[in-house]
Amino acid sequence: MWPKDAKELKIENATVPFFAYVKDGHNFIGFDTSMCVPPEPMVNAMVALESLCDADTSIVMINHRSPVGLLAKVKDFYDIATEELGEGKVKLTFTHLKGKSEKADLSKKSCAG
Repeated sequence: MWPKDAKELKIENATVPFFAYVKDGHNFIGFDTSMCVPPEPMVNAMVALESLCDADTSIVMINHRSPVGLLAKVKDFYDIATEELGEGKVKLTFTHLKGKSEKADLSKKSCAG
């Protein structure tokens, strides 16, 4: 799933492995929560987004479905590209939006649904 040259990262409070890689000159940090149950996808996404501080890096999340609760919390603060991967999986790519991403409240790492 991740490029062969991806390096595993140690991310505090993450419950799944995170990987860093470069593609077409852009930095990515990726993780896969497709085998996780709530609240793990939300927790890992919020932890990842906390580390996203500029447009030179994007966060890639692989999940078993579209994370509706997460998207409701962060859709106004990040550019989010969605790609269907098949077998019900979805790939979301979050990119920092200058002047908006800094205002996202990432303190609540769970959802009500």
